[in-house]
Amino acid sequence: MSRVAKKVVILAVLGGAAVALICFSITARSLHSIGAAQSPATNLHNPSAALPVEQAFRRAPTTGPSVRVAVIGGMVFTGFWNALAERYEQQTGVHVDLIAAGPKNDIVRVFEQGHVDVITMHASDTMINLVANGYTLDPQPWMRNDLIIVGPPDDPAGIKGMTDAAAALKRIAVAKSPFVVHSSLGAQEVLVNILDPNEIRLDPAHTTVLFDDQQRSVLKVAGEKHAYTLVGRIPFRTGRLPNNGLVLMVRGDERLMRPYLVAVTNPQWIPGVHVSEAKRFAAYLRKPQTQAWIAEFGKGTLDDRPIYFPVKVPSGG
Repeated sequence: MSRVAKKVVILAVLGGAAVALICFSITARSLHSIGAAQSPATNLHNPSAALPVEQAFRRAPTTGPSVRVAVIGGMVFTGFWNALAERYEQQTGVHVDLIAAGPKNDIVRVFEQGHVDVITMHASDTMINLVANGYTLDPQPWMRNDLIIVGPPDDPAGIKGMTDAAAALKRIAVAKSPFVVHSSLGAQEVLVNILDPNEIRLDPAHTTVLFDDQQRSVLKVAGEKHAYTLVGRIPFRTGRLPNNGLVLMVRGDERLMRPYLVAVTNPQWIPGVHVSEAKRFAAYLRKPQTQAWIAEFGKGTLDDRPIYFPVKVPSGG
């Protein structure tokens, strides 16, 4: 083969490799985008298409007054948030613009970029730190969800149908039945607030503490260990979490409830915050009429109880 022919062959091979590398890069990027789109992380509210965060803020402004919100994801997939927003808009003429919905850490990241007037999530250090760092003002409880105790169908501790969580946990402890503890600070706090005042001690040899904040993992491990555990009623009842053979054991104890807080953005931190609309919306969530609506919303959807529960608001508060 001549020297010129060899050069042609080498260039052809290198060119083919370059094309293959480019195609691989494009494919990898496409797969990453598809994976991101299918991820259950933060969802940005856009009726026509899923937009990344930076694009969501460039949408055409809503005509008339609006309040921009970031909310915990469960409120959206239950249909609750859309119904609440529609109710507010009909009563006030103010548009509720859902900027982000998802796990608390994700919506906080969106919130910290600005363009949000109100944020709501479970009461937690995350929420209070937003206040401590000067990002938000006046966090107030406005609604609650609940946890349930689930366990294996044969119910070795004999707690199925009980409504007293402390009595049920005492039976689990006495029977030395396996128990899986969720690493979520919220679930742990609920559990400790029941165990400690009632002097209940779960057997360390039969208790598994997971350092994984995913309820899906907790149910999987509990199923494998033939154990009891605490889990959110909403994801368990809706099937968003595979039950791994576990069934409902205990529900209905107020000590199993967790409050949501609502806070408004500090205008000294973010210029252009819709201050008056933010305060008005936050106050609306705590009004007696709204609380009465929450107490009825979704009854018969998951079970005979409402999806969420009201809080006790002092008169005039």
